[in-house]
Amino acid sequence: MSINTLSIENDLRLLCIQMIDLLTKMKENGIISEDEYQEHIRLKRMFIQDHFGMYV
Repeated sequence: MSINTLSIENDLRLLCIQMIDLLTKMKENGIISEDEYQEHIRLKRMFIQDHFGMYV
């Protein structure tokens, strides 16, 4: 795997984590429902778990 690919994957991981944090704040402030929250974070969590073995 090239350095560029690793850099892109790391950027995607960080973006997913930031998005999960933002969605969590939106849910806590009543902007989105629990169902919307779960729907939007599911793929982000799966990506992080599948590619990095991390659980968020």
